[in-house]
Amino acid sequence: MGRRRRRLLWICLIGLVVTLALAGGTTLLRQRALAQTETTFYAPLDGTVEWEGDWEFSERGADPAGEATAERATILFEGTGLTLRVRRGDYRGYFFITIDGQPANRLPREGDHGYLVLTSPDRTQRVDDVLVASDLPDGPHEAHLVAERGWMQWPLVGWTVRRGPDTTPYRWATTGLLALAMVCLAGTVVWGLAPGFQVAEKKAHWTRRIWNRLRKVRSGIAQATERVPLPFSIDLEKGRGVGVLIVAALAFYFSPWDGLSIASGLVLAALILLRLDLGLALVAATAPFFLYPRPLFGKAFSMAEIATLLCALSWGMRQLMAWRGKGERARKMVSSLVLRSSEIDRAVFFFVLVAVASFLVADFRHVALRELRVLILEPALFYLILRTSPLRKRAIWRLVDFFLLGALIVAGIGLVQYALGVNVITAEGGFARLRSVYGSPNSVGLYLGRALPVLIAVALWGGTRRRRLAYALLILPIAAAILLSFSKGAILIGVPITLLALGIFGGGRWTWGALGVLLLGVVAAIPLFRTPRFAALLDASSGTIFFRLQIWRASLRMFADHPWLGVGPDNFLYLYRGRYILPAAWQEPGIAQAHNIVLDYATRMGIPGLIAGVWLQVAFWRTALPLLRVKNEIADRDIAALSLGLMGLMVDFLAHGLVDASYFLIDLAFVFFLTLGVVQWVARRQFDGN
Repeated sequence: MGRRRRRLLWICLIGLVVTLALAGGTTLLRQRALAQTETTFYAPLDGTVEWEGDWEFSERGADPAGEATAERATILFEGTGLTLRVRRGDYRGYFFITIDGQPANRLPREGDHGYLVLTSPDRTQRVDDVLVASDLPDGPHEAHLVAERGWMQWPLVGWTVRRGPDTTPYRWATTGLLALAMVCLAGTVVWGLAPGFQVAEKKAHWTRRIWNRLRKVRSGIAQATERVPLPFSIDLEKGRGVGVLIVAALAFYFSPWDGLSIASGLVLAALILLRLDLGLALVAATAPFFLYPRPLFGKAFSMAEIATLLCALSWGMRQLMAWRGKGERARKMVSSLVLRSSEIDRAVFFFVLVAVASFLVADFRHVALRELRVLILEPALFYLILRTSPLRKRAIWRLVDFFLLGALIVAGIGLVQYALGVNVITAEGGFARLRSVYGSPNSVGLYLGRALPVLIAVALWGGTRRRRLAYALLILPIAAAILLSFSKGAILIGVPITLLALGIFGGGRWTWGALGVLLLGVVAAIPLFRTPRFAALLDASSGTIFFRLQIWRASLRMFADHPWLGVGPDNFLYLYRGRYILPAAWQEPGIAQAHNIVLDYATRMGIPGLIAGVWLQVAFWRTALPLLRVKNEIADRDIAALSLGLMGLMVDFLAHGLVDASYFLIDLAFVFFLTLGVVQWVARRQFDGN
């Protein structure tokens, strides 16, 4: 098996190098062909055009001045491509374009036309050159343009006719080679990082000698850290410091005085340096409050971000002490991380790597960098600290408790606001919806839907009476907040499927009990379907379903145009608003994500992002399902119940993610990585005895 794995690894590596080299070569050939392209620019009154309707002309271009009619223009040109120069801004308008009676091949398509969105991606006035058609047969062509709205904006500045060689073969060759490179990359990851991979003991090649030396390292950073007595460490089993942490965090966050802010901030930093476990718990508790950052050094940072960075400092100091304390052996711990890494660890690393690569191709780098930092790197850093820190059972439960404490605060704030009629959203028919600390009620359903299965699992199957009672009491306000958010995704998909999954995980009578609860829920929900918000649930011509379908159509087109690395972190909003939004969906231009778990990964990070998302799920369930099979053999019933709750949480991640956000919100990202980290702690405790 070892030889076969080595052979496959080398085949994949060689294939990856060759396909990338060939793809680079075809790209260069295509660029050389494009360099031979001749371009000619025409102003509206210069070219051969037939104008229909009430157009006006000036040095700024052409303006469809009529408000009640649809102005048309027929542009006659000879060449292989056409680019329109348009003036875009914070207004609604479209050009519907056909070339020789067919939809323009480089524009999104609506019906029998390609459409060009005149709304600026960033809502600023700008002049853009938009490629409308390419790789046309060299000869005469007729571009038919219909202007919808855009009057008084002078949107048509001019156009450029291109004439050059056909680059279609180069493009298809590059696409095929890159697809083959993806297959080789996947094979390299599978065969090169698979557990048990070994290299033969040969000294003929320096790469094999290095690998074998690394393979012999047996101690990881976590073990080294656990054995090194640090002068600033405190026994994690002792409960001291929680009260001080809460007081210091509240004083730092709410203090109106600089002196108190500095003093409480120093206390908080010192405490996290002393008690890394408390810092991780603080991150879990404060993740949902990212919309209310704390001003610091002229910038604004969420408490979760501040706590994560303090945890990184504390963790880094521990690694430094371990490094210095263990000499040569400690210097080999980096290699040990690779050799001892789990499948989830490797999937997380690949996910981060793809996100960084996607950032490099983003059009709007400033927003992409922020999302890369707060949605990818910092949650992944939190995961790294959680995975490599020697946390005991008490610390893990504190982490879970603080996560649920944050959810309780979100629910409590929302319920109080709802009772007072403050900060609620008025939906269809004057329907009041709870939104708590979020901008949208749907975010309440998303976050609290992650907490609910953990509460239910521990309340039903936990072993400690006090904990079961406390968690059971927390179910009431959190379930009430989800219900009053009237999130369709949570009420009709996320929560029901999660409850059914928990019943199946429990087995036996619990499955029938879950089915009974769902049946009662369906009966109880009948009055909801008489309200304006839920009555038109299946009406695809208007309302939520209509807009979801339009977003998914636009997202599929966006993915088709950017298959390799997507549009980049947080670039969905700009490309959706400025290029892909369908004319029928004009009422909601500020959509920042695809509202579907598959399309979210695909549009942001392309095919590698999809691979990363699938790999993360496969790795999680390969770790979690063995716990399900041995749940009755786990001596600690609380731990067994926690494992079921984590699986229920991931089911909600997948189910609710079918119609809404899944990962790409700050609070959801931290909860996702918390789930990955804790489930591995549970698995290691059960199967490794650690």
